[in-house]
Formats: sequence, structure tokens, C-alpha cells
Amino acid sequence: MNISLSANSLVAMLLLTVMLLATGTNGQAAPAVTDADWASYNNGVRGWRFNAAEKTLTPQSAPQLVEKWRFPRADSTTDVGVIHATPAVVNGYVYFGTGSYPAFYKLKPNGQVAWVYRPGEGATTDLPKGGINRIDAGTGFLASPLVTEKAVYIGSNTGVFYALDRQTGRELWKVNTRAPGFPNHHGANLFNASAILADGKIIVGGGGYEHPQPLDPKYPCCQGRGFVVAFDPNNGEIIWKYEVGEKPRKFKKPITIKDIKGTRTYHYGPSTSSVWSTPSYDTATGMIFFGTDVHNSPREPTADDPRLYTKYSAAVIAVDVKNGTEKWVTQLNENDLFNHSMAGYDPVSGTYKDCAIGDTPKIYTLPAPDGTPATVLGVGCKDGGFYLLYSVDGRVLGNTPIHKGKPAYPLVPKRHPRMIALPSTIGGIQTGCATDGKRIFTNGIDWLTNTTLTPGWPEAGRVVCLSANLREEYWRHERPRIRVPGYDGGDPIASGIAVNGGGIACFTGTVSERLVVVDAASGRVVKDFHVGTVWSGPSISRGRIYVGTGSILFLKQQLKGALISYGLPLQDEIDHMGAGTE
Repeated sequence: MNISLSANSLVAMLLLTVMLLATGTNGQAAPAVTDADWASYNNGVRGWRFNAAEKTLTPQSAPQLVEKWRFPRADSTTDVGVIHATPAVVNGYVYFGTGSYPAFYKLKPNGQVAWVYRPGEGATTDLPKGGINRIDAGTGFLASPLVTEKAVYIGSNTGVFYALDRQTGRELWKVNTRAPGFPNHHGANLFNASAILADGKIIVGGGGYEHPQPLDPKYPCCQGRGFVVAFDPNNGEIIWKYEVGEKPRKFKKPITIKDIKGTRTYHYGPSTSSVWSTPSYDTATGMIFFGTDVHNSPREPTADDPRLYTKYSAAVIAVDVKNGTEKWVTQLNENDLFNHSMAGYDPVSGTYKDCAIGDTPKIYTLPAPDGTPATVLGVGCKDGGFYLLYSVDGRVLGNTPIHKGKPAYPLVPKRHPRMIALPSTIGGIQTGCATDGKRIFTNGIDWLTNTTLTPGWPEAGRVVCLSANLREEYWRHERPRIRVPGYDGGDPIASGIAVNGGGIACFTGTVSERLVVVDAASGRVVKDFHVGTVWSGPSISRGRIYVGTGSILFLKQQLKGALISYGLPLQDEIDHMGAGTE
């Protein structure tokens, strides 16, 4: 049968198709993202993890918080995987991915399922040897989503970046960064960072995570490279891609490095691992800021430059949002070359290793020495310090005290009273610090013994509140030591902190399995809940706190998770939404 259409008919059909793609099944556009929502990991491009519009929960009302619902219900037989990342909440709907039992969920305001997307076989599974992904994570999600009016954007643990229709969960497009077609694709690429919407682009960090590969002596380490990429939100086309450092190349002669854990030979370098710092964006200057991981393999030394590292290891970087052009690079830790076949402390140079920057550089304003406003970046580091930099050129203005002594107790020199955390491969300040523009809220882990051949347990965990210029410490919340069968150690605070306009801050304790709510002004605990095994950081929206449970990591592995919503006991805004309006 021949079917002919007039030009006007074709135009009408194309317009209808575009309208259907831009709306949900009911033909109505999804509600706009508002200030009341928590639409991304940091809830905003400045990286603050602050919801100024949410003022229902205060130090006075928060003690009344109760569990409103959980998904799946306690009596459900449904298996939901680990929820590692901070959930996004828009118009009462909750968005999150799972690491195990890989899936991406949208829940209605009442906790019922709106839709589920399962990644299936879309990701490359022929991976480099040496244990590249955390096996239990499979093709799942460890990052937080970005929710916009039309779509949800998220990257997976196997290097695939997805755009899903916000109302239906339908796959709009995906980009596999491990497959041919992606510039300088690599089999170890993944996304642990979350995306932001900046200058009309979807911008996210990723790269080749090769920390575990060198455990396999046959693995020709290392060719992975960190990157930040800007996608067209409509079709996934790459607008620009910034790659961290020079492209790894094969050495003329293999380089052998020996430490207390043994000897390892490297054939390629310098690798710059993945960017796991969620970027921030300054609309005034058009710059994107992010931190970098450490080198997994060395650079090739020369007669005039014997260094095994480059300036791109453990650094803060600024690039142009328009084209990804590098503006400046500020290295916070020199000589940081590390992978899982190496020791976490080098006694020869006296340096702690794997002191990467996973925290988002938070953008805010301080008075300059001459009294004029200056835009600065505040960022935490795994060396245990919180740093302040000028955003225009990356100059370091100052930082909190950092431990430089050997990894042994008693500490020499003695602990500085304002030190936030001790450095180590799993210690220091990981990621997820917060600010309200006036105060800084940092998490922290003391795990100094992990830098030796005997891992031991984390010694402590804490949250510290500082002035925006770092000159004053307002309070610190020390987690209690935990002594139970099989464990005698501290309670690390590794997940993101959430702060609201009502004056509360909240965070989770990994070993204690607690969600803790404190008075943001004083640090006084006003409420805490037992949530179960947890690594997720909370989000706050419309009088509710949301947190995921489960963990694929060390200490307490629990491969099944749940999403829990806490609110005040009487009918609140979310209760009135019921099953929602989308």
C-alpha cells in the first residue's frame, strides 16, 4: 500500500512527535524544578548541599521526626539494591539508582513506584583484568541523578551515561564511554561523580578507575585517564571533553617502583584515574571547577625532570564552560602516585598517598583584603584538610591543619586541636561537605592505621563546622567509639551532609547505622535514627529527609537497600500530594 503525505501533514506529524517527546503519557509537561526541591547531588551548581527554601524542619521541630514510609516496605519480598548516593527529590517524587540489583527508580510522594528503568545489557562487560569494578555493583549506579524538567541524567558504574524521560522512565539516549565512538574510550571508565546542568549543557566527571588493576602483575598498567565531559541534553552529543593531564603512552623502558608492599613494573603512564568530584559552576565567570584523583601509574622521568608525577594529580582544576578549555590547575598534594598494589604511606618522602580531591569545590563570596567581594572555592581533601582558593586563578588562601607525622600512635607531632581528620587512603575528608555561604560543614574519617600493612579499624569520625573563611571553628561533633563483637573502632562520616534554611544539618554514620540530625548553629544532636547499613548521604525537601540504605563497600556490606522518608507526624505537604500529579 502506498501512502503519500503532503508537506503540511509531515510538518504537523513532526511537531506532534516533538510535543510527545517533551511531555509525559498524559500530554502534560512535568512541573518545573523549584527551590523547594533537591534536584541533584549538591542541590545546585555552586555545590553547597543546602536547601535554603526548606524551613519546616528546625532544631525545635526536628525532634518530632518519624518514619513516614520506606521503599520497599519492611514486609515486602521485593529485592531492591544498595542505594549509595544522595537521592534527588523533585515535586515530592524521589529519584535514585542502585548499585546491586541494578535499577533506577522514580517513587511517588507516597513511596509507591512511579517507574523503574533497568540498564540490562547495555554496558560493556569485557573489562580489564585485576578486579575493575566492585564486583557486587555490576552495571549499577553509585552516583546521584540530576533531575530537570524533561529528563533524568545519571552515569553508571560501568561507564554508561543515561538520559531518561522524567515522567515515563523511557530511555532517551545513552553514551557508553567504554565503547568505540566515545573519544579515547577506555575499558575501565566509570561514573562516580554526579552531573550538573550548566550553560545548557549536561556536565559530568568520569574516567578510567584503575586502582585495583595493578594487583594483577600481568596487567599492563596504566592507560586510564580522568575526564569531564559536556553532553547536549537533547541527544547526548559531545559538545566538549576535557581530559586530565597528558595522554598516557607506552614507556621506552618499563618503570619499576618498590615500596614496603613489594615491587611493581609499569608500562604506561601517566594515568590520572577518574574524576569522582561532582563539578560546580560559577555563572558569573563561566568556569567549571572540580577535583582530581591521583596517578595510578607514573610519568616517565627525564634528565631535567625526574618527577614521577604531574601537576594534575590530586589537584583542583578550572575549565571554561563554553569549550572545556583549561583555565588553571592547582595541585594540593605533590608526589601522589597510588594504586592498590602500593603502600598508603611512603616513609622515604614522608608522604601519605591517595590523598585525592573527591569533594565538590563550593563557590561563595568573601571580603578580599581590600574589602571588595572575592569569589572563593572551599574544598575538602583526603589529606584531612579543608582548603580555600581564589576562584579566578586557583591561588590557595589557606587550609585547616594537616597531619604530617608518621602513621603511628601516639601522634608525633601531637594532634592540632583544629585538625579535621587524619590522612590515609580511606581517611581524611572524602566528599559531600556543605555550606550555607556563611559556615562550612565538613565530614571526616580518622583511619591512620589503614596506611600500614595491617588495616585495623577506623579510629574515629566527626563533623566539623567552620567559618566560611576557615579562621574559626564553631563546633565539632565526635562520633562515639563502637565496641561490638568483631568490631572495636570509630564511626566514619563519609557521606554527604545536608543543610536546610530551617537551621538543621544531617548526615549518616557508617558503622553506627544512624541518621543524625543536629542544630546547625551549635552541633547539638536533636534527633537520630537507626536506619541500618548506610553509605548514602541524606537530602532535604518540603519538610522531609530522604536517605538510602545498603552498602557494597568495606566495614558493613549489605547488598539490599531501602529508601526511607522521614517527616513530622501530622499531615505535611508531601502527605497531601498522595500519589502525586505527574
